Amino acid sequence: MTKNPLQKFIWILLPVITFFLGLSLRPDHHTSSKTGTPKTQTQGDDRSSRGLANRQSIQSKSLGNNKDSVKPTTSTLNSSASSEPTLDSSSIKRIGQSLREELNPLKRRQIFNEFLQGMTLDNAQEIREQIKNLDQNSSEFRDFHFVWGSMAGAEAVINGTKTSERDLHITMTGWASTSPDQAIAWFNDLGKLDNKRLSKDHLKRSIVEGLANTDPDRAIDFIGSLKKSGDKDTHRMVNDVARKATRGMNLEEAGQWAAGLPDEEMRQSSMHSIIPRFAYSDPESASKWAASLDSDISSTAIHKVGEAWAHRDPPASAQWLSSLPESQGASKGLETALHHWAGRDPKAASEHLVSMPDSAQKDRAIRGFVSKVAHEDPQSALIWADSIQDESTRTKALINAGQTFFHRNRSAATEWLQNSGLPESVQNKINSKKR
Repeated sequence: MTKNPLQKFIWILLPVITFFLGLSLRPDHHTSSKTGTPKTQTQGDDRSSRGLANRQSIQSKSLGNNKDSVKPTTSTLNSSASSEPTLDSSSIKRIGQSLREELNPLKRRQIFNEFLQGMTLDNAQEIREQIKNLDQNSSEFRDFHFVWGSMAGAEAVINGTKTSERDLHITMTGWASTSPDQAIAWFNDLGKLDNKRLSKDHLKRSIVEGLANTDPDRAIDFIGSLKKSGDKDTHRMVNDVARKATRGMNLEEAGQWAAGLPDEEMRQSSMHSIIPRFAYSDPESASKWAASLDSDISSTAIHKVGEAWAHRDPPASAQWLSSLPESQGASKGLETALHHWAGRDPKAASEHLVSMPDSAQKDRAIRGFVSKVAHEDPQSALIWADSIQDESTRTKALINAGQTFFHRNRSAATEWLQNSGLPESVQNKINSKKR
């Protein structure tokens, strides 16, 4: 029986996986081999001997106590230069032409793997010339620059400042994935370099992504240092790390990971990326878990579970959220649930609203209902909005519904607004845009 396409694809990816593993296991000390193992980035005399084929002889590995290194327990690398494939200029051009001409994606990957297996610091620039015009979102373009960043560090990153392609981010990510100490030290000293394209704001997420590939805890520590220095973008970076760190966890394990983060803002942020994945697939279990929490992430968990459940089954989400004690999370979730429910069955959604006792949660639920109904029946939406008890929530709902009314029927909306009795400031907001 022939292998299915997925099996073929996996076999094709094996050389790349082997390369990354070998790169991570590259020892720092010199061996007694003919060419020697790779030196540090400041010792580049033997760069041409750093081919990738010898890294396929890895037999075993062990994780050291140091977060930043992975060292072999035995003599796992064959550093003999004679076993390394050599790619001269003509070979590189031949492979590059084949890569550009091949339409079959699996065969393209096989061809591209020839580049990775024969790539050294000395021929990386020549190889890049052959792949620089590929789709910049393609795996080949991104994988090459990730590997080059892993091998060349600052040299590859700085080269990205001289190109028109989007390669700077991925080369920095590759470097941070394999040599975090060096990458972070270089990042911290960026101010000393006179290069406008090398800014911390641009590269910080590359560092975080690279760290998250191998050591999420180190990534969180790095984000914490950015936060202490006043960085306002840590929310999104924590989300990125949380997705990777909890990829293989169940909901309980992921929740425990989030609860262990160093501050409340990080814990809250992580919930935004962790919970939807579980709530979409098993909302009932996720809802029980969220309701059982007794911590500062409880409200956020309830909100995100209710929100995700509302996309799948708005009535069930609304019923669950309505049964919970009042909280900011339940109120936010109800607003989303009633918005989606009104889009599917406005009559049933309105009946649910009628059955709810007056509360802050009901006010938010009405606001969500109004935000959807206003597009189909703005006058009914305005009546519902006016029934909201909380003044601030009522005003926001009236403004949104009123603006929609003006968009649909300006003359009728103008007449309504003139007789609404709303404060002039609110009327100005409703009719602020000239339509």
